[in-house]
Amino acid sequence: MAVYTPVSEDELKDFLSRYDIGSLVSYEGIEQGVSNTNYFVATDKDRYVMTLFEPHRVHESDIPFFLNYSITLEQSGIPCPKTIEQKDGHTLSRLCGRPAVIFSVLEGDGGSVSMLTPDLCEKAGKTLAQMHVAAGKITAFAPNHFSLPCWRSWISSIGAEMNRLQPGLYDLARSEMAWVEKKWPDLPSGVIHADYFPDNVFFKDGNVTGVIDFHFVCNDLFAYDLAIALNAWSFDTNNVFRKDRFDGFLRGYNAVRPLSLNERNALPVLVRAAALRFLLSRIEEKLKWKPGDFMKPHDPLVFEKRLKHFQRGIT
Repeated sequence: MAVYTPVSEDELKDFLSRYDIGSLVSYEGIEQGVSNTNYFVATDKDRYVMTLFEPHRVHESDIPFFLNYSITLEQSGIPCPKTIEQKDGHTLSRLCGRPAVIFSVLEGDGGSVSMLTPDLCEKAGKTLAQMHVAAGKITAFAPNHFSLPCWRSWISSIGAEMNRLQPGLYDLARSEMAWVEKKWPDLPSGVIHADYFPDNVFFKDGNVTGVIDFHFVCNDLFAYDLAIALNAWSFDTNNVFRKDRFDGFLRGYNAVRPLSLNERNALPVLVRAAALRFLLSRIEEKLKWKPGDFMKPHDPLVFEKRLKHFQRGIT
């Protein structure tokens, strides 16, 4: 979440008139995150989250797919924000030149690496598996715009400039890319979240109360989605691998959707691939960043360390 597009009070009041959710009382930008513009919006009826989808990370043609995914999860009993309909029954609108949607506010708070325990990781793993099962109801298809061809493009376009961040980073990325491409498996696939990080999962009283941020949702390998999550949930605040968290997440996932033998055998490849993907995207963000930009980019070297850890194995 972030604020890239400013919205005036008059613009917001006009926008809210399309909904039956009451009159505007107050609103404030949500500054966390990197991809889209988000506001908390309070009316005389309730409190909501308004998202304006930004073009630098989201293909506008994919947004109905994201919303369908969110609605499918909600209707399957998986905790996630309710997508609020307008008076005409549509969920997608426009505000300030951006596609815009209003969601309900979840109970609890977004997770953080500092609060994680093996038990919370297990519950998060169970929820991810439930999402994969529910995704089987979706027949529409959306490509993964951040899959292997994108990684190759990043490596080619950035080139040795990435060594400005760390000597040897370009050779590491090139050699890992070649290895991943040779090892990429053929496994069960479907609609995946593709960004299942702790801050995208809400908790209250030790339980998962919701999942947010569906702007990377696409079709890809379920086990790759799991590998992304294992990268995100298995390291502590010092970026040290925690086997108990890794095992807890896997235990929760397998309790709902047991991995096949082929999926288990492919995990060592996929956790490295997931680490490479976020290493490269963060390198791109870091090198594009300029003083004065609203959002401070994440540190890409976090994922350099995770990649090197998984190069040694997953145990």
